[in-house]
Amino acid sequence: MAHSGGDTMVYVDQRPPGRSQTEQQHVPQPGTEMRKQLLADGLFHLIGERIVSGELAPGARIRDAALAAELAVSRTPVREALQRLERIGLVTMYPSRYTEVTLVTAESIARARAFAGMQAGFIARLTSERLTEDELATASVLIGRIAETVFDAAACSQARRDAIRYLSARSGDPLHQHLFDDASLTLARALKDYAITPEERPVVIAACEELTAALRRHDADAAERACREIYGVR
Repeated sequence: MAHSGGDTMVYVDQRPPGRSQTEQQHVPQPGTEMRKQLLADGLFHLIGERIVSGELAPGARIRDAALAAELAVSRTPVREALQRLERIGLVTMYPSRYTEVTLVTAESIARARAFAGMQAGFIARLTSERLTEDELATASVLIGRIAETVFDAAACSQARRDAIRYLSARSGDPLHQHLFDDASLTLARALKDYAITPEERPVVIAACEELTAALRRHDADAAERACREIYGVR
């Protein structure tokens, strides 16, 4: 059974196609705890993406009972997802009352830029010596989209997110990848409307070119510097 919101799948539990009922009985199924974790994780991303997109705007109130009813799940995984969203600063929970989407401020945008630049730089460093030729080609296209979209705040934010997510998945560090995956929701919301100034645009474009070149020559120091420059962190 699946519950979805937009393009985000909350949980899927279905038999593999093309198997008889007898064969299906022997297919290992995830344990109860794993199923709960998959559900909570799916809800975390579903609600988080609604906040990032603005469907749940700053100041919007979320009632776990109503959300659970909408998604046909129990309130427990919804609460767990909201608690996780609170830890990354997207919501504030008021026990026994409601949950409220936090505001985006100039201060939170500045913090997000600094954090994103530092973390993305570290990801570039980790990835610089690990990419295959095919992965380098894909990364180059994704990094190029950042340069192509410097005139469009939302598109550039999405391009940065796509590129760094791709690199993070190939960093070889599952712990850091998990950290950045959680934080990416907060960063995406804070930076989606951040406009790169006309003075900064040539710097960002040059940094994208240098990042691609640094990854190709496996230069960890240069890759990290260039990635930070993309976020305006020096």
